[in-house]
Amino acid sequence: MKIEVIRRIDFSELERKVREVPLRGKDFDGKEIRVYEHAHISLRTMHPDEVNPTTFYLLRSNLEFQRALREHLMSTQGIDTLNLEGALEILNEKGELWTLTPPIIEVTPRLVRYQPKEGEIYYRDVVKVQIPIINDGAHRIALARELGILFRALFISGADENFPFYAHPNEWSRTKIVDFVPSDKRDKKFYSREDCYALYRDFGVLGCGAPRILGSKS
Repeated sequence: MKIEVIRRIDFSELERKVREVPLRGKDFDGKEIRVYEHAHISLRTMHPDEVNPTTFYLLRSNLEFQRALREHLMSTQGIDTLNLEGALEILNEKGELWTLTPPIIEVTPRLVRYQPKEGEIYYRDVVKVQIPIINDGAHRIALARELGILFRALFISGADENFPFYAHPNEWSRTKIVDFVPSDKRDKKFYSREDCYALYRDFGVLGCGAPRILGSKS
């Protein structure tokens, strides 16, 4: 593996960029919707069992890549990809550049009805709970879970509730390691609505999407 760290992005710059992240969908006037503009954004050390995945699958190849990337950066530069203090701009042997942020945890509000255990009194009210879900970085968090260690997350709460996360949280037991992306949408995530694409958070502004060539605009 040949990886070069081009630049380290400190937390203040990363926070500013995250506030500019738009949804894929636009408002009625065709303007960008920035759900994190007024959110609370911080770095937080967490245990993998404190967060809920939204995906039903993890790619074995991606998990192996994240394991190899962490081992490589730790051995060559002392950088732990599970304990980043900001983001990294990384260049690979193909001349492709991408940005590695800490795993992104977004707190999503959900209305739930209490399910009593045996012997408990039934509670009839519906309660709004705040659920920390994995927005981005599920493979790294799965790696931390496999290793039994904590990870440092970019923790976002207070996002615009008018534009909820596009998939429901689930348990780690529902998340399977597979060799290929499932063809059936139902095997990918429990999407919250039919038009869920409009609610996708577009992290392309962070450089976290497809790799780009060094020197190109992103």
